[in-house]
Amino acid sequence: MFAQRSPWINRIALLIVALVAGLLFVDRFSVLPTRPIALLLYTWALLLSAFTLLLGVFHLLWTHLERIQQGSQEWPLSLLLLVAFVLVLVAGLATPGGVTNPLLEWTFDALIAPGQATLFALTGFFVVAAAYRYLRLGSPGGLWILAGALITLLVQTPLSQQALPSVMTQFADWLLLGPVMAVMRGALLGGALAVLFAGIRLFFGPKS
Repeated sequence: MFAQRSPWINRIALLIVALVAGLLFVDRFSVLPTRPIALLLYTWALLLSAFTLLLGVFHLLWTHLERIQQGSQEWPLSLLLLVAFVLVLVAGLATPGGVTNPLLEWTFDALIAPGQATLFALTGFFVVAAAYRYLRLGSPGGLWILAGALITLLVQTPLSQQALPSVMTQFADWLLLGPVMAVMRGALLGGALAVLFAGIRLFFGPKS
């Protein structure tokens, strides 16, 4: 019985998601009849986002606690993560000032921001490795992609940006504002068209 109803349940769920996304999209054009429903949907989305965030935190803590109890190979890293989580949580709850607390500001400036910068710097190595593999495959245009990526990375790095000539900086800015932006807009337009056709197929497709 449930096996026969399961496709219809999936279809109804997809229809609800499509209707909600459509209402939120129409609300961007300031259509007055949809504004109360859109505000209600925004409120639900905020509540679901908060619940999802808490669920993710609890899942993260539970996963690393299990690693420590089982004595897995990387349990010291899990212990370090739990200790850092507890320290930041206590610093945020026990001291006044909220997010403007000097201790939290120091934690962000001395720990979180350098960690984010390190992860961002690692993307450069991944880009170079991907471009090298792309060139090894003999794909046309790979050299141009590698050159553009290297110029953009050099310009975005503060140390090398000061040593580069202004012409290269202007060329990198033109790359970001011209071809790269055109590709990004094309990708967004393609994604929007794909969602549109998927919605049309969902509403008017075969009832299977």
